[in-house]
Amino acid sequence: MADVVKLFWGICTLRTGPEHVPTQTWFIAVLVGSQLAMAVIAQNYLLPAMPVSLALNMALIGIAVSAGIAWFALYVRGLEARFPATLAAMLGAGLLIDFVLLLGYVATSGVVREIAYWTCLAWGIVVVGFILHRALACKLWLGGLLSFGMSFAGLVVIQAALGATLAASLA
Repeated sequence: MADVVKLFWGICTLRTGPEHVPTQTWFIAVLVGSQLAMAVIAQNYLLPAMPVSLALNMALIGIAVSAGIAWFALYVRGLEARFPATLAAMLGAGLLIDFVLLLGYVATSGVVREIAYWTCLAWGIVVVGFILHRALACKLWLGGLLSFGMSFAGLVVIQAALGATLAASLA
């Protein structure tokens, strides 16, 4: 377990690429389940008025959109065999960054809390950009741009699919 955390921390600090991540189906399934559990935990702290089912749906849509875009980019480059490692790296790094975000959220308040939130959001985009840069064998700026686009697309799809429910639960 410590080795897995160390591996994902290396990815989060841009020292280790996604090519070192295990690609077994069970491992990716555990990461998806962990990401869903993290969504429920985060929902309790960040948006306590939001129903758990909505938080799970948002997390599933986010994972699906990111996975779909990553797979398509790898497919276009003829590198779809790298998809399992890329997806696992994105999920594992996301878990660590979400954990750091929750620690920052619980330990701070006010402006510092907002700075921690936006810092972790930017950090997540940079890390996924780095992962895509390594997986796609492209320029770092292109991986970063694709990562930003993935985040934006995820928000758009979440808004399109759950907008009315989301607005009603937060009102």
